[in-house]
This record gives sequence, C-alpha cells and structure tokens, in this order.
Amino acid sequence: MKFIRYSRFKGFDVSGIDLGGLMDALSNQMLDSGYSEDYWWTRERNEPDDSLDALRNAILQSLLDQEILSDQDVAEMLADNDGKFKGSVLEQLINELIERLVEEGYLNLKEIPPEPITQPGSEGQGEIGEPMPRNIRFEVTEKGLDFLGYKTLQKLLGSMGKSSMGRHETPDQETGVESSLSSKPYEFGDVMNLDVTSTLISAIAREGLAVPMNLEYSDLWVYQQEYRSSCATVVMLDCSHSMILYGEDRFTPAKKVALALAHLIRTQYPGDTLKVVLFHDDAEEVPLSKLGSMQVGPYHTNTA
Repeated sequence: MKFIRYSRFKGFDVSGIDLGGLMDALSNQMLDSGYSEDYWWTRERNEPDDSLDALRNAILQSLLDQEILSDQDVAEMLADNDGKFKGSVLEQLINELIERLVEEGYLNLKEIPPEPITQPGSEGQGEIGEPMPRNIRFEVTEKGLDFLGYKTLQKLLGSMGKSSMGRHETPDQETGVESSLSSKPYEFGDVMNLDVTSTLISAIAREGLAVPMNLEYSDLWVYQQEYRSSCATVVMLDCSHSMILYGEDRFTPAKKVALALAHLIRTQYPGDTLKVVLFHDDAEEVPLSKLGSMQVGPYHTNTA
C-alpha cells in the first residue's frame, strides 16, 4: 500500500501576485537617479544597476515588505538548497515572477554579448573552458513607465477628493456634431450639422413660402459647439547637483511627477503633446521612454 506524505508548501503563488502592486513597490529601483550619500563629496554618481541579480534582490525585498514572504520562509527555502540562492526554489519563483512582468509588457530583458578575450601572441589549439555567465539586463518599457506615472498620479490626487475630468475649454466656438450652442451661417470647412429650422426660415424670409422651396448657399445654417483646443507642454527637470543638496534626493520625486503628468495628458488630453527637457550646464530634450533611466549630475549649475 502506497503512502503519500504531505508537507507545508514553501514559497508563494506566483500567479496570485498583483503585478501592479509589485511595480509600485519597485518604483524606486526602476527610477534610480544615481544618487548616493557620498555624491556631494565625490561628485561621482552610481551607474544604475540594471542587472538581473539587482532585479531579483529588489523583488525579494518588495515581497518581504508586502509580507507576502517572511524571513522564515526565505530561510526555509534556502535551507533546502544548502543555504544557496542559486538553484533554490526561491530563485525559481522569482524568475517566474520576472517572466510574468515581461509577458505583461512591464519589463524587457536584453542580453549583452560578452567581449571577446584575446591574448596577444597566443597561437595553436584552443581550449574548452567553463562557459561565461550570461549578462542579462532589464529595462522598463513604455507601458511600465506609464503605469508608474499612473500610480504616482493616484497618490498625488488621492488626498484631494473626487473631481470630474474634462478637456481644455476655451471661450471660442466651432461647428460640430454635438449641438450645444446656437447656430451660424454655414462657411466652407464647417461640419455639416445642419440646423434645419434656421435654414428653412432663412429661405422663406428670402423668397417667401413656396413649393418647391429653393435653397441657396446663403440659406444654410449649422450648429455650433464649444471649441476645445490642444496644448503643448514642456516639462523641465533640473538635474544639477542642487537636486541632491544636503543629502536629499529630489530628482527621483521630480521624475515621478513628470511621469504622472505624462499619464494624465496621455489619458485625458490625447491630442496634446508633452516634451521633457533636462537642464544643467546645457539643456537637452530626452524621450519620455528614457526618463526613468535619467540621472542627476555631475553638473554645477542649472542656468543653461
């Protein structure tokens, strides 16, 4: 007779993890500004760590912060693999979580090809050695940046109560399908949303009531609606060393606000355009897709 031994599951349900909450928890890692506490003295910024190991560590920390995992859970999963992370159940689960982030379009993974190693003067038969470890890097996609902007916008507006969203209103008027205002004589280029009543009255006033009625170009009247314009917005971000003055990182919050504004404009004002400009010793336009990887310094002025 066969017996089945049941044991407590060690780990977490990868499919049950809220990817939105995970991305929000990883926002500081995704938007790293190259800031460190000794930057003020060294004027040397840290290159962003976009390695797969850094991503795994950040995900593990966020799982601990959200209490999805406990320190005891981590210790038990590592104990089953002689205390090593490589090859453990924990590594497998985190890798599956990274695969979900990639499949949902939040992250991209790219492999950096290794540089060939050549030794001068070495000739003859080659040797087969250990394969070099793969250098895989991650980057946040446009969808991921837009989502981070959405989460930041939620936090910024969350304490302000509910408010209805609209479009850019102007005191001008235009012709359109939605007839909310008075009508006007038709002009070339107007939307042909005909005001039948005003058109007939104009024709009758011109030549009296008769059948058949003769309509002329000057008799045509069309409805008007509120004219709503599009806008162009330029966000200027100071990335001089004053943004980390006195040991406080101000550049990462500035990037988050810029992403929130980008999400607001994209969703509420789709006809608008948004440009991002970094200013320091000079001024340079950067694509919105690259904003997440922009870093502070080393610049001494913000008066470009």
